[in-house]
Amino acid sequence: MNICCKILLILLLEIVFNIIFISITPKDENKAKTDWRSILKGLLERFFLTYSLINGLPHALTLFGALKLGTRLKSADNEKTEEGRRRERQYNDYYLTGNFISVILAIFYYSLLVPNK
Repeated sequence: MNICCKILLILLLEIVFNIIFISITPKDENKAKTDWRSILKGLLERFFLTYSLINGLPHALTLFGALKLGTRLKSADNEKTEEGRRRERQYNDYYLTGNFISVILAIFYYSLLVPNK
């Protein structure tokens, strides 16, 4: 199977699994619409893991776990109001996304600068 077919297969699987995810996600009255931000964050996470594993860096799984845990830590300065929870979610999304992009770029730069062995 050539690379184009593999990429198309991955895209098709992403669409199918996101449709399944949207359909089984519980909806409450306050959240009747789809959370596209979560879907995009999931795509970024899977891209990060796939890119890392393709480049022979299984240690990225440990980094992934640490970043996910880091986003779950609660900030002591955020009050338990709806505004505080919203700011915490925004900070966590920013933290996780920024770290993934940074690591992906570092791996990419490494692959550009270090000659193939």
